[in-house]
Amino acid sequence: MEHLAHINFQEARDFGSTMNVTYRFIRQNLKGLGKSLLFFAAPAVLLGSVFYHEIISRMLNLARTEGMSGAVSPFGADEYFTSASFWITLFAALVFMLIGGVFTVSTTHAYILVYQERQTPQVDLSEVWKRSRGLFVRTFTTMFMYYMGMSTAMGMLLIPVGFLVFVTGLISPLLSGISMILYYVGLLVLCIYFAMLFFIRNKERIGFFPALSRLTNISKGKFWNTILVGGINTYIQIVFSLLFMLPWYIYFLITYLHDVSTAPLASPGFLQETLSTIMFMIYSISSIVLAAIPLIALAVQYYSLSERSESKGLLERIESFGQELHVEQSHEDY
Repeated sequence: MEHLAHINFQEARDFGSTMNVTYRFIRQNLKGLGKSLLFFAAPAVLLGSVFYHEIISRMLNLARTEGMSGAVSPFGADEYFTSASFWITLFAALVFMLIGGVFTVSTTHAYILVYQERQTPQVDLSEVWKRSRGLFVRTFTTMFMYYMGMSTAMGMLLIPVGFLVFVTGLISPLLSGISMILYYVGLLVLCIYFAMLFFIRNKERIGFFPALSRLTNISKGKFWNTILVGGINTYIQIVFSLLFMLPWYIYFLITYLHDVSTAPLASPGFLQETLSTIMFMIYSISSIVLAAIPLIALAVQYYSLSERSESKGLLERIESFGQELHVEQSHEDY
């Protein structure tokens, strides 16, 4: 059996080294981290995916029965979207997805912190669960403040961008389109950069605004390096998530779009609905596991940035080296 050496995160690294350490950690801990996410985050995500799939299925059935046959379903779109059933299902989907998302972040960070503290590749899942529960409230408040901040930034940037789109539209529609693309790229950059706040708060146990100040201090001169690390790994996450979504999408095309029935109340059978739900649940599970990739990458980047600005890891190694020398001398035989 191959010996798995413990990875020391507390080192200053360049972009290539950060990426290598990220995927070396994933390869080394795929089984343990995967189990943690499946046990702690997956149950809520699975429940949320069932409710979410129910909404999608009902909307597609309404579109088919009202669109293909030209007949109006007795349970039309107006009735469905104003019904208590729709709002209860939507509320349940949002709540369970939110809980699952928070547990995905807190569990991934808990695993990294336990791994770093134990100084061994073997991580006890009970310790991860205990730490994950302890980080839940802090992660939830960070997520709330994060989305509030991003929403505010979106609104504030929309005013000058709207004016820019109007002016450039008078010159050329192409320039107007480029302005909107730059707007969304800027939002994406901000989302990736401030996503490191989650790990800073969970690692250092500080408030949201002190974490903002902390992020600004340690990332001086490394802003675009941080964006590159987070952006590439987020892109990898999205691509592989879409691959897992592909079977459900193909099944959707075959089931819904190739149905030549003209019956106004035609709808998929129980077996078709079950297969579609299972495929959507598989996609949801894969999404939470893949979401750990950018979370781990930004955590490794945090350790690199903090080491570069404070050299904590170097000081700890110097102190431990002195302690080792003292122990060796005390046991020396004369």
